[in-house]
Amino acid sequence: MISNWYPKSGRSSSRRLAEILVAMRRRASGLGFTLAVVWLCTCITPAAAQNLKVPFAALSPNYAPLWIADQAGFFKKYGLDVQLIYISAGSVIVPAILSGQVDIANMSSAPALTAWARGAELSAVGVTSNRLLHVIMTRSSIKKPEELKNKKIGGDRYGSLSDLILRAALRHYNLVPDRDVAVIQSGGLPERLGALKVGAVDGAIVTGDTALEAEKLGFHKLIDLSQLPIQYPSSTIIVSKSFLAAKRDIVKRFLRGWIEGIKTAKTDKEYTVSVMQKFLKTSDRSVLDKIFEVYKTVHEKIPIPDPKLMGVALTQLAATVPQTNPLKVEDFTDRSLIAELESEGFIAKVYDGR
Repeated sequence: MISNWYPKSGRSSSRRLAEILVAMRRRASGLGFTLAVVWLCTCITPAAAQNLKVPFAALSPNYAPLWIADQAGFFKKYGLDVQLIYISAGSVIVPAILSGQVDIANMSSAPALTAWARGAELSAVGVTSNRLLHVIMTRSSIKKPEELKNKKIGGDRYGSLSDLILRAALRHYNLVPDRDVAVIQSGGLPERLGALKVGAVDGAIVTGDTALEAEKLGFHKLIDLSQLPIQYPSSTIIVSKSFLAAKRDIVKRFLRGWIEGIKTAKTDKEYTVSVMQKFLKTSDRSVLDKIFEVYKTVHEKIPIPDPKLMGVALTQLAATVPQTNPLKVEDFTDRSLIAELESEGFIAKVYDGR
């Protein structure tokens, strides 16, 4: 069940309005009373909702809190009219943020961190997932990571999270990307699985329901990235520094709705499964049940950016982005908004004090 933590009913305010109107009528009549009523109604009319274009980077359960916040009306609750946009790579989302085409993004930290290291004015204001659940799936004839030499692996666009961690995983096994192993930009998760099915690639990096579907099709897990020393905060809320400075209250309201989505994704199985079924386009209940059980422990209750983990990610980027060396990750993360929501008691109230 979705939390009933909503503002109180408008009945008491309606009663008060009626009392005010009666008092006004006693003191005025005719045109004067009519004008007073018009003035009062104008004053109490709710302000128009703030429109926000919000892209997300993958059809992955990592983004379920965002989807839930939209579908359950949590953003509307805080006066936001959010338009979700699926853009299948964070490296494509970044220029859209910087150009003002979109307002707030839910994506992995890696492309944003890379762009920031190269001078882009970006901030990470929230992180709901600090664990990598990606795997590299191959046909069963490939038994060891070393056997990937001279093979083709399907990934996402260059510079995306999947691309960066795939290359890091290959280097971990002393395989040089694009020399020892061909990294193919196959597209999003569905496209990578499709390429694997038809034999266009020998393996693919996937996650979530796509990994479970690949297993059902007979492919096996060759590399589990959660077992490697590779860390990137994955589901991150990214904004431009200029947008944050100009519209900080709007970003904070967005985070309120998102946090309610996180709470639902952690505690309300039936609603979460129904939303994931819509976005992931699968009706396989066994897959959806497994995803819920895994990801309810992945989503952070207090989604504050962790400078230590982000610093590890920044260090890993140094292999491909030399500009990272003199940078301080604290200039990329902004912990103030989530810290305020926690100190104000908002997060505790969402979780009913638990």
